[in-house]
This record gives sequence, structure tokens and C-alpha cells, in this order.
Amino acid sequence: MVSLPRVKQRPSRRRREHSADDHRFELGMRSAVDHLAPAAIEASRSHLVIDGRYVRVLGLSDYPRYVHPNWLARLIDFDEPLDLSLHIDPLDSATTVRRLTHKLVELQSSRLLDARSGKIASAEREVAYEDVERLRDALQRGEERVFSVSLYVCLRSGSPTAVDELNGRVETALSGMMASSRAVLFEMLQGLLSCLPAGRDYLGRYRNLDTTSAATMIPFTSSHLSMREGILYGISVHNNSLVIFDPFSRELENANKVVFAKSGAGKSYACKVEALRALMRGVEYYIIDPEDEYGRVCESVGGQYIRLSGSSAHHLNPFDLGSDSVRDGETQDALTERLLALQGLFGLMLADKGSSLTQRERGALDRALLETYGRAGITRDPSTHGRPAPVLRDLYEVLREEAHPLGLADRLERFVDGSLGEIFSSPTSVDLHRPFVVFNIRDLEPELRPLGVYLIADHIWREVRRSRKPRMLLIDEAWSLMQHEEGARFLSSMARQARKYYLGLTTVTQDVEDFLATPEGHTILANSSVQLLMRQDSSTIDAVSHTFRLSAGEREFLLSCRKGEGLFFASGNHIALRIEASPFEHNLATTDPAELEGRTKEASDAVS
Repeated sequence: MVSLPRVKQRPSRRRREHSADDHRFELGMRSAVDHLAPAAIEASRSHLVIDGRYVRVLGLSDYPRYVHPNWLARLIDFDEPLDLSLHIDPLDSATTVRRLTHKLVELQSSRLLDARSGKIASAEREVAYEDVERLRDALQRGEERVFSVSLYVCLRSGSPTAVDELNGRVETALSGMMASSRAVLFEMLQGLLSCLPAGRDYLGRYRNLDTTSAATMIPFTSSHLSMREGILYGISVHNNSLVIFDPFSRELENANKVVFAKSGAGKSYACKVEALRALMRGVEYYIIDPEDEYGRVCESVGGQYIRLSGSSAHHLNPFDLGSDSVRDGETQDALTERLLALQGLFGLMLADKGSSLTQRERGALDRALLETYGRAGITRDPSTHGRPAPVLRDLYEVLREEAHPLGLADRLERFVDGSLGEIFSSPTSVDLHRPFVVFNIRDLEPELRPLGVYLIADHIWREVRRSRKPRMLLIDEAWSLMQHEEGARFLSSMARQARKYYLGLTTVTQDVEDFLATPEGHTILANSSVQLLMRQDSSTIDAVSHTFRLSAGEREFLLSCRKGEGLFFASGNHIALRIEASPFEHNLATTDPAELEGRTKEASDAVS
């Protein structure tokens, strides 16, 4: 069978006329281009004139030999409006390796000719040989790639003189960066098109760069990260812009925050300054203070300072009932809620570190708790929930009467009798109806601090659920609670639910690696819309870099930044900032021993 070639039929006259009409009709429609495009563009040798504005395009001609992350910051943060257009196109690695090999052969031949003629080897040629060889080897191992990179700068001003002046300032900035630029003379229109957000390079003034060098041209921080209203968190390290953020803004998923920093990096200082500023915006603050650092701040704002210790007059009763709540569309009575919370508390109190209560122990404890509330006249009937709640001693007595106590009473005894009995087995004597409340747990024994943190956070959580208003709970050195299974589970649950009750949970820790090693730690981090990373130790920087996907520049910044500096993450962006405090705020926030000693001496001299 013979197949005949297909003959392309010519369109009929009617079809051609119809297509032409369609085309003319489309041209007659008003589109977005008609609104965006200028009426005319006047092109000259050195500039363009668009709607009375003078435009000039510069192309980078020389790049510095050594580049560092964010080396373009001077241009990005320039005090005049500039458009930077960066074009990056990958090159085929196999082709690049072949070309580099040819280049190595040329350089090697030049070296041999110099040696035979007795000439001194050129230092520039030796450096070039080492660079090419290093790049070729990295390409062959798959560690690097080569990209063709072009960078254009678009200047705009109101007159030719102003454009010339701006051109000179940009060239001065580039010379300080060991780079230089040239105006794209006679190609200004192509230069303008190359600067438009269309991704087309009409000039093709490329420079071949490896992956590491090309990556440094992308800034690792946002030039601006700020809201119209909120708290002044700090000032940008790169351009001195204000970093203002409202943690309770609808733009954020929640008001939670994590602060990671090594000891002495200024994390407590930053938290105190933030608390003072948030307080002025009507945000109530609860702080769990393990090191007695917030006393002066609390006193200055008229807050309540609560010290938990064996001899303290302040007590918290974990058996206090909250109000009924709604969960998953169903009303949950206060007694059921309290029983669930007490299971976690006693799991922390009675279980060994790193373990939890067995199912038999949980069952026995649940029966004992119901019996304890029953003897106080409290049942699941909401009308009984207003009666005085039992205390820890009442549960202890019930467990002692159990036929199979499983040793629970013996383990609970130390919290009922002795020095700890007053802390954990007395009616609540703490008032939270103040805008600033500090819980000092420094005098608690180290092994009891996680229990104290849990008890306080649980009490605050009950108060928060009574009414919705902006509140912040700051837990300093949160790892003391995170190292216990029940405590970690409690904090992660609070982080997930805090948004529903208009609460922001701030967790502060210097044990970053241990914090991130737990699933609950990652849950808290994932449910924190704001993160502040301050100076890190070399032993933790790997974990931080992996978790936050830091660039090499960010990593080096966190290792070398000064006290009070850090990376601020919010709304998917981040920026390097420094904490700036007023003299009043600084006097309250500082914990510098030398500075505090100087103040004490001045005060004593004034008295004498």
C-alpha cells in the first residue's frame, strides 16, 4: 500500500477574513498594558526619558574576587530608589568541566614555558590555576555548579544632573565593595527591559560564578520587616529600619514565640524590653522566673511578685477547678478537665525522670482522685463545683487507705509532709488579677523546679480560659520542664491551643539541642509564629542551622554577633536585628554585675 503525502490545505478566504477580524477586535480591546505602558519612551545614548523621569541602567562589569554573604547590602539598602535585576542561568556541568580542563591545560602549558625560559612563575597565573582546578574537582564531585550571572541596576531621577549624581554615588558604593559598573550606552531600552520582572535578559552581560558565589548575591535578610502597629522588637542591623511587630495580629497564625540563645547572649534582656513595651499596649504578662531576674521590672510597673519556696506565704492548689469549657463542639465539665490535668501533674511528680506512670498506676490514681473530690462534696454535677476544693493531703489520705496503693502514697508523702507540704498542699493564696505577675522559683530545689513550672503554668492556663484577652506567658529556661515526658506533653498542648484563648506562649532556653531533640519541642516550634535566635555556641549551631535552614552567612552571624543581636523570624521572613532600649528600659532590664554594683555604690555614696 502506497501512502500519499498529506497536503496542507490553504484556509479559505472566509476563514482568513474571520481571523483578521478577530485579530483587529482583540487589538481594539482595552487591556492592562494600556494602563501600565507609558505614552512614549525617549531613548538617548546615556538615558531614557519616561513620563518626565530620567532612567539609566548600569551593568556590573567587575566583581570582587572574594565575596561574602549579603555583600550587596549597600545597594539593597541604598537611600535612593534602585531596581536591582539579577539573572541566574545554570550551565551544563559536563560542558563546564570540559572547558575547565582545557583551561587547566593552557595554564599548565604557560607554566612549563615559563620554567623552560627561566622566568619566575606568575603569582596571578598560579592563583588562577588553583581556582580552576578546585572548581573543576568540585564540579566532578557534584559539590558545585556553575551559573552565568548578570546584575543590572536601574536608576531613576527627575533630571539628567540628578541621574549623573546618583550614578556617581552608586559607583562609589560599588568601589567600596571592590566592584564596578558601566552604563549600558546605546542599549538603554534593552537594559530597561532586562530590569523588568519578566525574567528576560536582553543584554547578556554574564559572569560565570559557582554556586557558593552566586548564592551570596541573594540577601539572606529582608530589607524591611515591620507592621504599622505593634511592639518595637529592635532595629535592623543592615539598614537601621525599625522592626515593629504585633504578635496578636491576624496576619500571624498565633502569638507564640521561641527564644534560643547561649548564656550571656542577651535573651532575658530582650524579653524584659519586649514585656515592658507589650504592657503599654494592654497585654497582660505572666512570667516564670527561675533566676530572680524580673524583680525590678515587676516592682517598677506595680506588678505582683510571687516567690514559691518552702517558707513562702504563696501557695497554689492544683485541685482548684476551672470553669466548664467547650471542646470539639461538646461541653467538657470542669471536673473532667481537672482530672486530666492532674494525671499529667502527678505523672511528673511521682514517675521517675524520663519515664511515666504505668496503666495500673494511672487507674489507681484516677480512682483516688475521684474519691478525693467526692469526699469534698464535688461530683460531675456543675452545681457542686463551687465548693472548696480538696488539697494534696486529702489525696494522700485516700491513697493510704487503698488496698493496693502501688506505692503511690509513699512517693507522695514528701510533697505533703515536711518543707514541701506548704507549697503543694495548701489552698491557693495567689491573685492573678494584675497586668504583670512574676513567679520566682529560684529557691526551689533544682529537681523540684519542673514541678513548680508545671504547677504555675497549669494555674495560669486555668485563669486564661476564664476570659479571652491578650496575655503572654513567658517560661524562662523552659527545658527544665521539657526534659520530662509529662511536662513536654503539657507545653506542646498549650502551644497548640493558646491561640483559641488569646494567649501567647514564649519559651526561652539555652539548651537548644536538647529542646529540638524531642518531638514536643518541634511541635512547640512549629506552633510559634515568631522566633528569635541570638548568639549560639559552636556545639549547638549545627542543630539550629538544620532546623531553621540557615545559610552560611546566617550561621556565621549567629556565631559572631554581639550581645543583644540576633535573627528575628516572623511571617515567613527574617531579619538580623539588635535590641535597642531606652535608658529607663535599660536600667530595669540589665543584669550586668559591674553595672549593678556601680549603682549600689552610687546609692550608698549618696546616702552617706
